[in-house]
Amino acid sequence: MARRQITDKPEMANDDDLPDLTPQQMEFVRHLLDGKTATDAYRASYSTENMLANTIWSAASRLRSDTKVAAWLATARMANLGSAKVTLEGHVAELERLREIALGSGNVGAAVQAEHLRGKATGHYVEQIRDVTETDPMKTLEELSRLSPELARKLAENEGIAWGETQH
Repeated sequence: MARRQITDKPEMANDDDLPDLTPQQMEFVRHLLDGKTATDAYRASYSTENMLANTIWSAASRLRSDTKVAAWLATARMANLGSAKVTLEGHVAELERLREIALGSGNVGAAVQAEHLRGKATGHYVEQIRDVTETDPMKTLEELSRLSPELARKLAENEGIAWGETQH
């Protein structure tokens, strides 16, 4: 599917309601619509050679939250402009970047969480969900009897299952 490019304002009935953006702000919006992170869009739109990574991140965050920029992004997305897709590669790279920022700021908990999420995204963790609706009652009683033999006996009585002293 071909993507439409923003040349000026998206063709909408209320074009005149959109605020004017500077050329750099418009470039920032274009990069966001192409799927770049706010930080990468900021780097591509502004001169950042003499800026620290945290400063770039803060400036990109402020610009992304700016009401004029937000209005353009919302209008462009409603008009189905841009791709703004999250790819696995981009997602994992962003989590790695966030982990590094967290480590740099001494926030080990956030760094661990980012690393955990990177592992989940790349398939290193498998969530095991047990369907309790299709369990074998005898197996459930056996497992329960390891924790509480008395509770297992009572459950067996309530369910009408023969459960003697030899089972636990």
